[in-house]
Amino acid sequence: MLREKDNYGRTCAHWASEGSHLEVLRYLAETCGEELLREKDKDSKTCAHLASAGGHLEVVRYVVETCGEELLREKDKDSKTCAHLASAGGHLEVVRYVGVTCGEELLREKDNERRTCAHYASEGGHLEVVRYVVETCGEELLREKDNDGGTCAHAASQGWNLEVVRYVVETCGEEVLREKDDNGRTCFTLADNSDVKDYLRGLGID
Repeated sequence: MLREKDNYGRTCAHWASEGSHLEVLRYLAETCGEELLREKDKDSKTCAHLASAGGHLEVVRYVVETCGEELLREKDKDSKTCAHLASAGGHLEVVRYVGVTCGEELLREKDNERRTCAHYASEGGHLEVVRYVVETCGEELLREKDNDGGTCAHAASQGWNLEVVRYVVETCGEEVLREKDDNGRTCFTLADNSDVKDYLRGLGID
């Protein structure tokens, strides 16, 4: 019964991980074996993916201590790792744990859209995550382009995240703000009528 999968391909362990129910997860692992924690749902997500997306550090740590760090390197159907999902949610402690456990190369991984952790953190306005990833991997991560030719500056502008845009400028210089993606869009055009657009206009960028 505990090993049964629902319509999403998820087991009880998936749901316990997503809900941060560590004691339930521990019981499931002790009762059914660690292989239950390695199971993937229909989106190829493991317990570690779901815990990372929710920022549940203690669950992530338990799963890794039980199954090994390779679980953090697993990719879902979109080629996202635990680092991508934690970055998108702004979960700095999980991102830091992944970086320390697996090394900076995992923070450089690209998903199917060629987006890094920095792209997702920039889009979500998670400045502390962006800063940590850059301090760990180097500023070139901010210049990486996704499948549409978008940099972190494009992602932050589209998300109207002024503090991240400012950080990108301080780190990489203003020229990165003038770049066009493959669709001809600039940070200015992506910023709509936000304070990011006002900031860019103040720099003489339009």
